[in-house]
Amino acid sequence: MTEHTQLIDAVNIRTAVRTVNIRTAVRTYDDEPIDDDTARQLEMALQPINLLGDLNIQLVRNQPKVFEANASGHLTNAANYLAIVGPKNDEEARERAGFYAERLVLTATLRGLGTLWVAGSWDKDEAAKHCRVASGQELYLGVVIGHPKNHLEYRAKSYEDLCEAQRTHRPTKSYEQFTATMGDEERDSAPAWFKAGVEAAMKAPSAMNRQPIMFSYNPADDTAAAHIDTTAGDEHHAMNDMGIAKLHFQIGAGQGQWAWGDGGLFIHK
Repeated sequence: MTEHTQLIDAVNIRTAVRTVNIRTAVRTYDDEPIDDDTARQLEMALQPINLLGDLNIQLVRNQPKVFEANASGHLTNAANYLAIVGPKNDEEARERAGFYAERLVLTATLRGLGTLWVAGSWDKDEAAKHCRVASGQELYLGVVIGHPKNHLEYRAKSYEDLCEAQRTHRPTKSYEQFTATMGDEERDSAPAWFKAGVEAAMKAPSAMNRQPIMFSYNPADDTAAAHIDTTAGDEHHAMNDMGIAKLHFQIGAGQGQWAWGDGGLFIHK
């Protein structure tokens, strides 16, 4: 298998374990634990992410009880997770959590690990017992992490085969739905970087599979904007999904930077 080390490659091949809430290509995990060396590397990647995002994301291993309720259904052999912890009652922090945690998720993807954002497919109270939640913080969501079932076969596949599997097994809203506030002429005249950004965001996971984020382009100042689609019906996790989608857009668009918040602008550089 050709080695791919760029985040855009992870966006293109990212797979997830199946739950009722998520688009997927992989249903179960192998029972092989995450080894200590891989865990150390993930912990090292967490440190700058938590610093940049003012977050307290933690890797928790070997806690299958957190997922026992789904062991015979949507999740099999799930035992490890990222505990997404941040400030209480802070919508911007939830957005940052989506952005920065997904950055770690893509890093894990490049290492051949499978991941899945979970909102309801776990025992959140049990999960909180195994992570540090300081005063003034809360556990937002989790990300299951581990070796996908038959992961050695997965690693033997070509990059092109993995891209095709992701494209055909993860249904998504259309480009037109992601840019619903734009007319056909506006879409056609938008620059290539905007289109590439939206296409990358179309591949982003969504906590409740609602994909509640839309993008628009303003030719007057050459900026993009991200908005929450209030008709998608997922207000509770929308800001987290906003952060995830913004990261994917930024990776697809290339150089540039987002402002936080609903309606935040992307300045392409």
